Amino acid sequence: MTMAEVLIAATLLAFVIMSSLTALSQAYALTRHSRMVTLAGQIVQSVMEDLRLRNYSALKAYAAQSQPVSFTATLVSERFSSAFTQGFALDGTFTTLVASGTGTPGKISVTLTVSWTEQGSTFTRKLITYFGEQGLSDYFYVGWAP
Repeated sequence: MTMAEVLIAATLLAFVIMSSLTALSQAYALTRHSRMVTLAGQIVQSVMEDLRLRNYSALKAYAAQSQPVSFTATLVSERFSSAFTQGFALDGTFTTLVASGTGTPGKISVTLTVSWTEQGSTFTRKLITYFGEQGLSDYFYVGWAP
């Protein structure tokens, strides 16, 4: 082999190795982002399910607070605390759509938002639902009453 052939082969090999390392690095970054999105969705769903178990009066109390209501401390109590969730912020916005009154059941809109930062970019995931004063929770309580 001549020196030129060895130099060309070494350059080509270095290019292939560097391309492979770059692709591998991007694959790891995409995998991490996918995990973060999945975890954010699980957190929002878990907190929303906890809210569904509460009475309507507890939701009215949240709606009376200054908005948004921080649920970041809930990450620890829900056992979502990990190296992935250290940068997560979880907030809820409670909006009274229809005030409770005589003969008028109340209705509250709840928006849970989890946000985090990855490589200088901020990402968010939201879950929006509505709670009625005579909704599913009250149906179960009334349905099982003697």
